[in-house]
Amino acid sequence: MIHKRTSSENLAKQTDTSGFGERGWAWFLCLVCLVVLFSNIGGGALFEPDEGRNAEKAREILLLDSWVTPYQNFLPTLDKPIPYYWLVAFSFKLFGLSEWSARLPSVLAALGCVFLVYRFARLQWGLREALWSCLILVTSIEFFVLSRVVIFDMTLTFFITLALFSFYVAVQLDHSRSAKLYCLLMYAAMGAGTLVKGPVALVIPGIVIFCYLLLSRKWFLLSRMHILLGALVYFVVVAPWYLWVEARNPGYLRYFLWEEHFVRYLTPRFSRTKSWYYFFGVLAVGFFPWSLLIPFTVRNLWKRTFSDANFFLLLWVILPFTFFSASNAKLPHYILPIYPALAMLTGWTVAVELDGASKRRWWVLYLPWIFTLGCFLYLLIGAAWPNLLPSHISAAVTQKVHLVALYGVVSLLVFAVFAAGDLRKVWRDQGAAYACTAIGLALFWVLVGQIMTVASFHRASKSLAEESAPLISSEDRIVFYDTYVEGMPYYLRIDKPIWLVQAREKGDVMGSYYVAERHPAPAAGYGQVLFTFEEFAEQWKKNAGPLKVFLKEKNLAKLSGEIGTSPKLLMRFNEYLLVTNR
Repeated sequence: MIHKRTSSENLAKQTDTSGFGERGWAWFLCLVCLVVLFSNIGGGALFEPDEGRNAEKAREILLLDSWVTPYQNFLPTLDKPIPYYWLVAFSFKLFGLSEWSARLPSVLAALGCVFLVYRFARLQWGLREALWSCLILVTSIEFFVLSRVVIFDMTLTFFITLALFSFYVAVQLDHSRSAKLYCLLMYAAMGAGTLVKGPVALVIPGIVIFCYLLLSRKWFLLSRMHILLGALVYFVVVAPWYLWVEARNPGYLRYFLWEEHFVRYLTPRFSRTKSWYYFFGVLAVGFFPWSLLIPFTVRNLWKRTFSDANFFLLLWVILPFTFFSASNAKLPHYILPIYPALAMLTGWTVAVELDGASKRRWWVLYLPWIFTLGCFLYLLIGAAWPNLLPSHISAAVTQKVHLVALYGVVSLLVFAVFAAGDLRKVWRDQGAAYACTAIGLALFWVLVGQIMTVASFHRASKSLAEESAPLISSEDRIVFYDTYVEGMPYYLRIDKPIWLVQAREKGDVMGSYYVAERHPAPAAGYGQVLFTFEEFAEQWKKNAGPLKVFLKEKNLAKLSGEIGTSPKLLMRFNEYLLVTNR
C-alpha cells in the first residue's frame, strides 16, 4: 500500500528532536558538513590522472582565452563538454591557481546535494529523517571522496538531484504558479547537467520519472509538467554551447553523442568493461559504513507502510543502478547519482528504528561506530606494523600517527558517552545520539582528509614538477617520451605545448580518445604537438633547440637506440628520468 503523508502529519514531526530547536539542529548539521567537506581540501596534490587533467583544461581556458573548445596541452580535447571547466576556471579567476580552488566546485556541488536531501526528507517525513539522511550522505565513503576531487560527477549528481527533487515537489502541488516554477526548474537542471557531462543528465531523471508515472498510474500528472515549455527551456540552456562548439569543431556532435555515449554504452571499445555485478561491490564499499544498513532498509520498506515518497526514492536508486550495470563501460563514480536517494531511504530507516518501542532500538547506531573505531584501531596498528597498510598510505599514517591517536581517543570518549547513555537508558530522544554519531564520524573523515593529503604527495605530478622545475628554463622544449603525467603542465605553469612522443596507433592520447582518433590541430600558433618515435628522432638529430625529455627508466635504451646516442641524464625521480640533448 502506498501511503502519502498529509501536511499535518509532516508538521507534527518537524520539531520532535529534543529541545535544541529545529534551527539549532540545522546549524549543527551545517557545521558538521562544512568541517567534513572543507577540511584540508587544498592541502593535497592533484591526484592522477583525472584531477591533473581537468585542472589543466580549466587553466588553459584562462591561458588561451578559449571558452568554447576545451584544450589540454594546447590540443582540443572534446571528450567532455567545457562548462564544468568554466566552473573551475572561474574559481581560478577568483581565488588563484591552487588545489583548493580547483576542488571548490565539487565541494559546493556536494553541499548543494546535502541541502536538497535535507529539504526533500524534511518535507516528506520530518526533521529527524532529514538530519540522519544528510549525515549519512556526507559521511559515506564515495560521496566524501568525490566531493574533494576535480571531476564532473559531483556537479552532475547535484543537477540530477535538483531535477528529481523539483519534479517530486511539483507533482505534490496542485495546479499553481509554484508547481510550474518547479517544473521549469527541473528542465533547467536537466539542461545544466547536460552541459556538464552530456545527455545522461536527461536520461537518468527521464527514466525515473517515466517509471514513476507508469507504475503509480499517474499519467494525469503529464498535464502538469508543461512539457512543451520545458523542452524549450531545456534547449535554450543546452543548445547555445553545443551549436557553438560544433561550428568551431565540425563533426563534434556526431563524435560526442554517438561515440562518447552510444558506442561507450553498447560496446567494450573504451576498455572499461566490467562484470554485471561490478556496481554491487562499488556500492558496498562506496556507501560504507551505511551500506551495513541497506538490508534493514530493504526490510523496513517491505514490512512497513510503503509511502509514495519511498516508492519514488526506491526507483531513483534501482533504475540508475540497473542502467549503469547494463553498460559496457563502468567506472566507480558512475552510480554517484543514486547516493542522495539511498541516503534518504537509509536515514528514514535509522529514524524509524530509533523511534521504535524496542528496548534494543539504539543497536542500529553501533554499526557505524564499530566501523569508525575499527578503522582508528587498524590505522594505529598499521603505524606500528606498516606492512599491514597499503603502501600508498603507510607513510602517511606513520607521519600522522599523533593525529590518529588523538582523534581516535576523542572518538572513543564520544562513543563512551553514547554507549553509557544507551545502557543507562538516558537517551529518550534521538538528538544526543545524533550529535555523538555526527561528531565521531566528522572526526574520522577529517583524519581521512589529512591522510589523503600526505598520501597525495607520493603521486607523480606535483613532486615530479617540483624536482624538475629548477632544471627547466623558458627556452627549453619539454618532451614526454612514450608516457604522460597529466598534472605536469598544470604544476609547471607552461605557456607552450609539451611534445608528446608515442606510437600513432595508440588508442588514447592524454586519456583522450578524441585526440587519438581525430589528431586535431593544436591551438593557433603553437606548432606540432604529437610526434611518432621516428619524427622525434629526427628532431633530436637536428639539434634545433634544448630538449628536456621525461621518460620512464625502462624506455631509456629504446630512446638511445632511436637517436643513436645516450642522452645526458639530469635527474632520476622514482621510475622517471629527465634527460636532455645539451
